[in-house]
Amino acid sequence: KRQRGKFIEAESNPQGGYTRIHQEFDDPRFFFHEGRLWVLYRNGPLFGYQDQIHNPVHFESVTNDEKGGGGGEGTEEVKFVAYVKASETVRVCCGRNIALISEEAARNVDDGSSGNSKGGDGKTVEMEWMPSGSLQALTWVDPVTVVDVDLGDVTNLLKDHRRLSEVDKDVGDGVAMQAKLGEISTHHRRLGSAKKPKSNIHGTNGYLVPLPSSGELLGIAHFHRPENRKESNYALHGHHYTHAFFTIARKQQSNNSGGGDVGNATFQLKRISNEFLFRALSVPIGEKESPNDGDIIQFASGLDVYGSDIDGKLILSYGINDCEGAVLTISMSKLQRMLIEVEPGQEVADLMRTAMR
Repeated sequence: KRQRGKFIEAESNPQGGYTRIHQEFDDPRFFFHEGRLWVLYRNGPLFGYQDQIHNPVHFESVTNDEKGGGGGEGTEEVKFVAYVKASETVRVCCGRNIALISEEAARNVDDGSSGNSKGGDGKTVEMEWMPSGSLQALTWVDPVTVVDVDLGDVTNLLKDHRRLSEVDKDVGDGVAMQAKLGEISTHHRRLGSAKKPKSNIHGTNGYLVPLPSSGELLGIAHFHRPENRKESNYALHGHHYTHAFFTIARKQQSNNSGGGDVGNATFQLKRISNEFLFRALSVPIGEKESPNDGDIIQFASGLDVYGSDIDGKLILSYGINDCEGAVLTISMSKLQRMLIEVEPGQEVADLMRTAMR
């Protein structure tokens, strides 16, 4: 039941001390950072439509008695309630469907004695995945723009709380959404020159997935028609979506100290697939199978790898016409074949061609 902006008394704490409120999470997605589950979303009425909002997710256990349930002795059922705290709100400005980066690869080079795969110079290259040191955000896919996320005081607020492996039993300092927020990170599109062409592609998954075998980060992005958000006979905003997989990675720099290169270079586009769409699952009235066509609105936002990024499975979830969802899997071997390497410095706009009529 939606109660937009309506304050409700916290049912698990009859004594009060804080207030909980139901709020609108538009296009919510989960990601992990430093052992915690976070949620990202938008809330235009409260935060504006340029900002993406991020909160760590907390959990508490609630029994039937605490909820006023009617279970008899020995029949209590423990449930878990998830909530976010306004005091831990982080805002990132000026991007479209911003994806987060919490871990990335460091390329460690040795003299060849370890027996690992060799790079182009004959030296042994070993990939090691580690925390990136700070939470980062891919604010734009074209051109590739990665910025640091200012967590403000949120990191300090979380130090006294247990991580995802434990359950928060105390609600703590839950407050209304109007409480003091973390600093807003404002980063505009990295264009360099106002005349440089750019496309209207924008990312859709909330977390860039590490590909350990190559040191890349995998994402999915989409186009929609028209490129603006004006109403049409098809949909309130965009329609006729197409998607493309892409990867980004740090530009390689020489490092005479022998350590990894995390934090020593900016990111660039590495590979991208051709545009595609998902075949519609709905069967029209009077037909026996779904048409060889796509839905008007398809929005892919869930992405993860199960098993190896070479021969495992890619799990992908997407929304259909803003009404229902679907999940599918793709073999990683097929995905690797779909991804096409681009020349250093190329952006999405450099790869686009005029459609043939």
